[in-house]
Amino acid sequence: MLTIVTNIPTPYRTAFFNVLNVELNKQNINFHVIYCAKTEPRRFWKFNNDENHYNYTFLNGFHPEFKNFYPHFNFDLIKKLKDLKPNWILMAGSWNSPSVINILLHKNKLKSTLLFWSEGHIDAQRNKNKFIDKLRGIIFKKFDAFVVPNHKSELYVRNYNSNASVGFLPNTIDEAFFCIDDFCKNTIRHKLEIPAEAILVCLISTLNDRKGVVEFMEGYNLLSKIQKEKIYVLQIGEGEFMEKLVTYKKINNLNNYFIMGQRDQLEVKECLIASDFFALPTKLDPNPLTPIEASFLKKPLLLSRKAGNINELLLPENKNGFILNEINKEEVYKSLLNILELDREIMQKMGENSYQNVIKNFSRESASQNLIKFLKSVLR
Repeated sequence: MLTIVTNIPTPYRTAFFNVLNVELNKQNINFHVIYCAKTEPRRFWKFNNDENHYNYTFLNGFHPEFKNFYPHFNFDLIKKLKDLKPNWILMAGSWNSPSVINILLHKNKLKSTLLFWSEGHIDAQRNKNKFIDKLRGIIFKKFDAFVVPNHKSELYVRNYNSNASVGFLPNTIDEAFFCIDDFCKNTIRHKLEIPAEAILVCLISTLNDRKGVVEFMEGYNLLSKIQKEKIYVLQIGEGEFMEKLVTYKKINNLNNYFIMGQRDQLEVKECLIASDFFALPTKLDPNPLTPIEASFLKKPLLLSRKAGNINELLLPENKNGFILNEINKEEVYKSLLNILELDREIMQKMGENSYQNVIKNFSRESASQNLIKFLKSVLR
């Protein structure tokens, strides 16, 4: 049996777990997911029983809230794991979460192969003091193996546990949902009152400093009036910088810069389909999913070099997009000028390149099959 222990259910993990369950069953391996809580602050998705086609358990527990940290104390976690008797326990989430520490403390009693699903990398470290670094190293040496979504994360893991086995497990999305179906791009643009001939750039993120949303708007504002008529921006999301962005937009008369607020999954898909380019000017993001979604919808990418999976998503020689080396208004401005120089045919080719890349490397079926092979190779 494979048991995954994670904090809360998420839409992208649900879609992956469904496929993983099917692939595990083909190998006569049982599958069970343990959730430490049903939700966390600022998580807007809802859990739907009918969408989860695998065995799972929600643990009871104590869930205090701190700034940017939401630990879950589940006092029946070890009992549940002893009842399940899994061959492998794959832990996802924070390396210093109570559930991870609890499982590692009971490693000898559980007699399972312990793996950690690590998305961290050096660019995404929030705490860089020596004590935290030493503690991280102690904990990482307790795991038997790791799975990581990108090369940056592999280097990060090996820095703390050079002898551990490391497998590749990309975060996947609901491919069946993020595909171009019967939506008409021009119809959607008409609905949003965006001219068919304009270049539309879409951003999807929390509106805070980490996501570089202010710098992106300031960079857009450096464009000339004529250039602003040729390129539009859709910003989807909510956050602490909402009022700041709205005020800046109003003061500078950025009529073609739309601040959309929080949107449901279908509306996000519609906006992506309507767009010509996807942008993520993040300052810190271990493994963003939105550029994967955009790639499945055949969009060229403008990605910050701080995005953890940039090496896996952006192809060499600008074949499917551009890199933002620094997150400031000048770099954003230069990147927007690069986009303005592209014609429709080139953008469509770049979008097709994005699509071919994720079909090959980010499908749920291939990710599941590769994970199973890796699990068999590290079984204790």
